[in-house]
Amino acid sequence: MKYILGILILVAISCQTKNSSLTAETVVDRAITFSGKAKLNNYNLESEFRDYFYESTPTCDGFKLKRISKTKPIEDVVYKGELTRYFQDSVVVLADTTAFNYFESVNSVHYFTQLPLRLKDKAVNLKKLGTEDIDGKTYHKIEVKFSENGGGVDFEDVYIYWFDLEDYSMDYLAYSFLVNGGGTRFRKAINRREVQGIVIQDYENYKPKQKTKNVDSLGLFYNQGRLELLSTIENKNVTLKEVNLNCN
Repeated sequence: MKYILGILILVAISCQTKNSSLTAETVVDRAITFSGKAKLNNYNLESEFRDYFYESTPTCDGFKLKRISKTKPIEDVVYKGELTRYFQDSVVVLADTTAFNYFESVNSVHYFTQLPLRLKDKAVNLKKLGTEDIDGKTYHKIEVKFSENGGGVDFEDVYIYWFDLEDYSMDYLAYSFLVNGGGTRFRKAINRREVQGIVIQDYENYKPKQKTKNVDSLGLFYNQGRLELLSTIENKNVTLKEVNLNCN
């Protein structure tokens, strides 16, 4: 019995060592497979978040992202790196700063919903940071930075993702940002469910109790109880509809 138990322990250690040596690109590819999010390249995704309806549509020139107000005849559309605001179907002329803020707001909600698929964007630079334990479980730890060319105005932001060592689920993420004085955030996946073949999850959104720019340490801070819950991110009424693309 002790002999069998010893073999099982050695096999478990061997599997964990093998998994922990994977490249960042392989981890992300397997995470996308687990999530089913590659389906978004051929499906329209609709959801609700707080006071808006959101819709992402794949096109031959990237995603067209929409945000539609529930209470006003206002629609924001992000496409080919630009934002267009409509009021009762008429285009609204916006100041550059206002347009930028709306662009960031719309893109951000869609970005987190589409993860981890968006980690295959051309401007993304992946780096494996080894493994890390969070809440007693071991994860692949992947750092994401962005190229200035194609990385948008926030290309200097840094993201960290924690993927389960066995099934490659994306259980935690963290990021730093420079706008509004800068800061960091940490998110824990909750309410994971499958909707029409893709994994949808909500998040608990945390911030450090003491301000820090060191996004790499937020997993440790979470373990030590040094983060405080800021908000809950909930995507509701998620639906998919197939889109027939012909990009030849």
